[in-house]
Amino acid sequence: MGSDMKALQKYKRTYILALQNAMEYRTDFLMGIISGGFIILVQCFLWTAVFRSSPQEIINGYTYSQIIIYSVLSGVVSKLVSAGFEGEIANDIKTGGLSKFIAQPIHYFSYRICNFFGEKTVQTGVVLVLFVILMTVFIQIWGFQLRVGQIVMFLVSILFGMLINFLLFYSISALAFIITEVWGVYIAFNQGVYLLSGAIFPLNIFGDTFATISSYLPFQYVVFFPVKIILGSLAVHEIVSGLLLQAVWVTVLLVISKLAWDSGMKKYVAVGG
Repeated sequence: MGSDMKALQKYKRTYILALQNAMEYRTDFLMGIISGGFIILVQCFLWTAVFRSSPQEIINGYTYSQIIIYSVLSGVVSKLVSAGFEGEIANDIKTGGLSKFIAQPIHYFSYRICNFFGEKTVQTGVVLVLFVILMTVFIQIWGFQLRVGQIVMFLVSILFGMLINFLLFYSISALAFIITEVWGVYIAFNQGVYLLSGAIFPLNIFGDTFATISSYLPFQYVVFFPVKIILGSLAVHEIVSGLLLQAVWVTVLLVISKLAWDSGMKKYVAVGG
């Protein structure tokens, strides 16, 4: 009887803990959507003020409808491809939690990428529903044109964008092997990626020189390139070229992340593990 009661209490504690974790995840996801929506609203108000005060109907190659659509879609895409696991990796390295992956036949990279895409499965469903609603609104208001081939290439570019963003943050997370308190570096890197990916403003509004330099970096292929596809701003050969470059960057970043982690593991001392 006593053992049954203990088993029941253990089951209740496990159930409550699982319920709390689920609620925390849903709350975090909901707050992320709300904060992202707030940023999008600020951008829309900003561009509305800019176009109202300007005598020109086209600014930096964008009409008012195009820049509003870009601002909204870039916010949605940046939320979809976002990482956010670098803090967990730093904690695993600092506390020795990484040790269990050394002792067990589970590669840490495989665990992280499966966990990343597992979380994105639920997010993708919610974001795709939001995307369909937004596209319907844009079509009704501005007569926005959308083709099936355009959507397919957009989805492929989103997948590559997720991989690129994952590998960027997985690579930079190796700094935790060297720097004990790496949070400041993570925040600076996150903000840099947010800007250089085109999540705030279209990259070409900063001038031709900036756009040329950014074309040689992986960041624009996270947000800017996928959104340009769905806007219909790129020709077919430009889209194919961009997708190939995304594949190249995935390969390059795979090599960089492996080198960074191999180097970091040589310094790992499993403190607290």
